[in-house]
Amino acid sequence: MVEPIEKVEQLMKAAEAALQEVESYSCVIHCHERIKGKVRKPETIFSYFKRPRSVYLRWQRGPYEGLQASHVPHRDGDGKFQARETGLKGLAGAVTFAHDSPIVESAYPHHFRTHETSVHYLMELSSEIQRKAKALGAFTALEVSELKDPFLARQATKAVCELSRKRGDGLRWLRTEFYFDHETALPLHFKLHDFDGEMSGEYAFTEFRPNVSLTDADFALKRR
Repeated sequence: MVEPIEKVEQLMKAAEAALQEVESYSCVIHCHERIKGKVRKPETIFSYFKRPRSVYLRWQRGPYEGLQASHVPHRDGDGKFQARETGLKGLAGAVTFAHDSPIVESAYPHHFRTHETSVHYLMELSSEIQRKAKALGAFTALEVSELKDPFLARQATKAVCELSRKRGDGLRWLRTEFYFDHETALPLHFKLHDFDGEMSGEYAFTEFRPNVSLTDADFALKRR
């Protein structure tokens, strides 16, 4: 019988290998976050992604409907992104912001940063954190089970893991839940928990279409 921690390692290795074959994708992201102790309203976001880190986001139903944002490394540099509002604010066209701009913190839903809003980023970050946790002897697989994913509406393997309980270890989360989609081998649904045990964020990448043909024009913010 395979131990849960061994199964998690197998799932992560298979996902990392599968991700190497994904150069681009389109999807709809279902995002639900808790920021500074307050649970935000769920957001639904159409998205394009292209390697190495180009991301386009267009908010659909919800509190930011119509807002667009994108990050293209060769266009924006590593520390900036573009956003375009709806209505009268949108007449100003695309506006460039730094990722750490105070305006972003106060006025835009980018606590989950534009350049971080991808399966690739979450996988890379998760793999790095798991390696650090294992090196500290602070990685535990709590559950591995099979189920029908509530967002993807198809079979997935749920893996629940606990990391270090010490904030000072810098591992970002106390507990993670990854739902590895059987069809793609990728964790297309993530649930992340803060050190108080409450939800930090949940992100599900639905309608996932890998290796779609994309150009720079697809990442431009359009007047709507």
